[in-house]
Amino acid sequence: MQKLKVGDTVQVISGAEKSAEKTAKRGKIIEIDREAGRVRVEGLRMVTRHVKKGADRDNPDGGKMQKPGTIALSSVQVVCPKCDKATRVGIKLGGADGKGKSVRVCKSCEAELS
Repeated sequence: MQKLKVGDTVQVISGAEKSAEKTAKRGKIIEIDREAGRVRVEGLRMVTRHVKKGADRDNPDGGKMQKPGTIALSSVQVVCPKCDKATRVGIKLGGADGKGKSVRVCKSCEAELS
């Protein structure tokens, strides 16, 4: 089972995008490249791309286009929806007898991550 999934809210814990704890940079995962070990997070590490005229449906006139760049997988941590902190992710077997589907849980408060 994967610890990070598309749609998870993550917080940057190291690198150029890291900020002070009170103003932590957070965003939702857009794309994960497991081979390269990189992740795209909306609103973080914005890069500028120059697009030719007619080359892009979103920007048919061309020009400069901002899009999120990639961040290393090891530089982000999942944010727990219950305790609202960046946390490590654990795996537990669901169900009363422990033989159900495995679920991701917060290591600090044991809340289930969706």
